[in-house]
Amino acid sequence: MTFPRTVLKLALSGTIAAGALFGVTAATAGTSWSIGVSLPGVVVSEPAPVYYEPAPVYSRPAPVYYQPAPPVRYQPPAYVAPAPVYYEPGPSWEERRAERREWRRREWERREHYRHYREDRD
Repeated sequence: MTFPRTVLKLALSGTIAAGALFGVTAATAGTSWSIGVSLPGVVVSEPAPVYYEPAPVYSRPAPVYYQPAPPVRYQPPAYVAPAPVYYEPGPSWEERRAERREWRRREWERREHYRHYREDRD
């Protein structure tokens, strides 16, 4: 039984691709890479970034300075008297009564004037 040459070429290229893929995965040493097959053309992405923890650094701590407490002075308390308050006396009841009567008189005059001269407007 003989195989056509295209089938042999296809099998040979598949074997080479599988060997390259498995051979590369054994030699990566912890880095990762990928090839996008579903996209048109060949896409090769960069490997993931590797984080290295920095070496510890030891230094002497900063000196601590305690400021002394301020001196305590005792003195008598200061008393301040409030300012005097003066009330001006308001109007007496007679004055308020006179103002109220004056207001009522003016209101009556205003209404009477309006009542008498209302007919002239119409």
